Amino acid sequence: MAEPVRLTGAQETLLATLYAKALDNRSPRPVLGDASAEELMRRIDYDFTKMKFIGRDRRTVTFRAKKLDEWTLRFVKRDPEATVLHLGCGLDGRAYRLDLPTSVQWVDVDQPDVIELRRKLFPERKNYRTIATSVTEEGWLEHIPADRPTLIVAEGLTPYLQEVDGLALLRRLRERFSRGEMMFDAVLPWTLHIAKYSRLIRTTGATFGWAVGDPRSLEHAVPGLRLIEEWSLLDSPYRANVRAIDRYVAAMMRSVKALRYAHRLLRYRF
Repeated sequence: MAEPVRLTGAQETLLATLYAKALDNRSPRPVLGDASAEELMRRIDYDFTKMKFIGRDRRTVTFRAKKLDEWTLRFVKRDPEATVLHLGCGLDGRAYRLDLPTSVQWVDVDQPDVIELRRKLFPERKNYRTIATSVTEEGWLEHIPADRPTLIVAEGLTPYLQEVDGLALLRRLRERFSRGEMMFDAVLPWTLHIAKYSRLIRTTGATFGWAVGDPRSLEHAVPGLRLIEEWSLLDSPYRANVRAIDRYVAAMMRSVKALRYAHRLLRYRF
């Protein structure tokens, strides 16, 4: 029997992400090749026709996910005793998709209704657990061991936070863990003014609340952070596999900094 889903707002956007990954898996040259995404869709009672429009933007989702996969693997292979803290995990299968060292401790964190759904859909596994909470709540970090190198991953989360909440979260993370990395996607400020016209935003009722202009500004706002990399989704090597017209548009956008970095990934060390 399919699991009923009644998500709204920012939480509902995770279904668009899942659908995009399923579409990628169906393509002749997938970026992620995550077969579990389509399997999860079959086990969910949700009208995915609402998300048909995401087909045009699926590359944005998969380019982002692929880069985060690569950074995550790089970190855990260097520090196989690490803890990976995946914030706003949604229904992403990164903990299952990647070939992780068996010693890695993985923690997926999301809202209670999302975690309840995950627990029904994903199998249990060694060194893996979930925490059901809003990431902006205080106190839950006390349940995460702080004696290991820690990787914090947030995919499709931070733009939906309010800036004051996002900065407070980064500060709590930095204070809790002595060393590690943070990686998350961020949008430029000008995108906040047009986000309301996005089909995804209009469909789900979600809102964007936090943009990051100069990524080095977070070094001052969150003492101890050091920027390692700012990576544009338009720089993905997988863009070579898209349609010719899409490659042309991407090339034009890459020539304008405000467009090239409108949606990018930021990676910090602490």
